[in-house]
Amino acid sequence: MSRIQPKHRLAALAVAISALSLPAHAQFGSLFQAVMQSQQKAEQAKAAEAAAAPPAKRWSAAQSVPVELKQQAEALSARIPDAQMRPLYERLYIEGERNATLNYERIGLAALAAGRLDEAEKAFEAATFRIDQIYADNAEAQKAKSLWTAEKIKDYKGEPYERAMAYYYRGLVYVARGDFQNARAMFKQADYQDTVAESEQYAGDFGLMPYMAGWASHCDGNANLAQDFLQMAVKGDASYASMRVDQPVLVLFETGRAPFKYGAGKHGEALKWQPHEGSPQAVKSICAAGGGECLPGSPVQGADLGFQATTRGGRPIDAVLDGKAAFKDGAQSTANVAGAVGAAAMDIGLASGNNNAAGLGLLGLFAGLVAQGVAASTQTQADIREWEQLPATVWLGTAADKTEAGLAAMVETEGGSAQPVTLTRLADTPSCQLYWGRSNAPLGTVADAGPIEPGKHARDPAFRQALEQAVVTQASN
Repeated sequence: MSRIQPKHRLAALAVAISALSLPAHAQFGSLFQAVMQSQQKAEQAKAAEAAAAPPAKRWSAAQSVPVELKQQAEALSARIPDAQMRPLYERLYIEGERNATLNYERIGLAALAAGRLDEAEKAFEAATFRIDQIYADNAEAQKAKSLWTAEKIKDYKGEPYERAMAYYYRGLVYVARGDFQNARAMFKQADYQDTVAESEQYAGDFGLMPYMAGWASHCDGNANLAQDFLQMAVKGDASYASMRVDQPVLVLFETGRAPFKYGAGKHGEALKWQPHEGSPQAVKSICAAGGGECLPGSPVQGADLGFQATTRGGRPIDAVLDGKAAFKDGAQSTANVAGAVGAAAMDIGLASGNNNAAGLGLLGLFAGLVAQGVAASTQTQADIREWEQLPATVWLGTAADKTEAGLAAMVETEGGSAQPVTLTRLADTPSCQLYWGRSNAPLGTVADAGPIEPGKHARDPAFRQALEQAVVTQASN
């Protein structure tokens, strides 16, 4: 019992000496109660120390990737023309179906930022298809409720705000294609993901999504539907009260990074969010590229993903994780106490020749070993996988007249002057133009994706075969 704390063993030894005159069962009870009180004080101090520690993302230990699987992933990624994208495809291949939704989201956003619509469309289609699948009957999701299985074993779907953003970007790709009807459908689906947030108080408050559905409706020629969606946006977020939805030019600019997930609590069982370090950014104006005339009015902060993340309410799995943590604490306390009692009783029995004490010691040591094994096997960690590319804030601006010169967002970092960032014209149709930009490149966050975890899903062989065929087809086109 090398894990027995010296202070627990000394306490048990002191009580054991005073209890030797009692019958064996009384001896054990007296020892157990005294050491349990000492253990509870130590656990309270440990919990207070954990609560005072600064928030930090702590990944599980990295798993080794089988050599053959690594070679296959490298062979697949070598077919990708953009060398910067290859690590994303390697991860997709290695991690397989369990993390496919997340990895396709990463690929889709990076491809959209690079202007490769075909690649972005296929990636977001693959991601949203998986989000659409019925989740309740997923075998891995059921396993995650077991004491012995970590929550992260389940297929990644993301929190409500992450799922909403997947449909949002899929909608942007449809806009870039000039398909405003399907774009509206995607923005509506994005809004739906927010309406199924666990906390009813905040459900349906993601005003960006109904606004985008309204603007797509305007571009599609449906003015009445556009106004209906605008009213939905205003109801969810009062910031949209000053916005018009019937303007042909829409500008979207994304600043910062969404807060990162981490596991709080003594065992990492509580899913929490923490803002990234760095000064906040704001879009002060939107002007013609090259320093020309600016659009009238100030850009509106249309979405705060930090707010969306932290107001989603409790998840059903949270209660399961809390129960696991309590069970783990109980098992660990029993292991510590029983081990300390057993070791102290063994010491006394061997020193004094007291067979009752020695027998009590053996019993305690055995009980401690069993409880220690149970505690070690109980998996309590919250799932901290995340779509780390997401922005902190989405800003919007509109204009009544289309422009051929291009636009730039004047982005101000707190404490500094506004700097122009050139926008990408995603769509230019007879009815509407869409400009889009970001302060952070999606590929710049790859290092924060966490360790690669080799997939162990039953569907992985078929998934990898289909991925190989898709990449070969993509490379040949």
